[in-house]
Amino acid sequence: MYGRTARSIAIILCSLFLAPTPGAWADDPAARAATVEIFSPDGDAKQVRQVTARFSEAMVALGDPRLPDPFIARCQAPGKGRWADTRNWVYDFDDDLPAGLKCAFTLREGLKTSRGVPVGGRRSFEFSTGGPAIDISYPREGWEVVDEHQVFVLKLDAP
Repeated sequence: MYGRTARSIAIILCSLFLAPTPGAWADDPAARAATVEIFSPDGDAKQVRQVTARFSEAMVALGDPRLPDPFIARCQAPGKGRWADTRNWVYDFDDDLPAGLKCAFTLREGLKTSRGVPVGGRRSFEFSTGGPAIDISYPREGWEVVDEHQVFVLKLDAP
């Protein structure tokens, strides 16, 4: 019994001395940098009304609306950004975006977390609302009587 206890104490002591100290990663900026964990939408997306971004660390004090947006938005549709909580930022468009728009969001230079840690990683995010899609067609889908001289009328969601 005594041998087993001594061995356990030795293992604990070794792990304490060999474990990295809390400041061991302080010299490595990549290990300290906060990042954008999730950005949505990304790529092609239809019926966009809101953009969301989640950071890996707290960026703001909860409920502080005075802080500037973390992104510079480049989009031909009007909207406004706000912090939903300490890590989540949302950008609400005034209306659903029509087809044919490309929007880009770029992190502001020098952006830091609430602890003063710089935000690294991917800095630019883009999405497109794609090309026109058929909203309504006449005759409607499933129409069984089609003449060889039939005229089709299509209403698209974009020019």
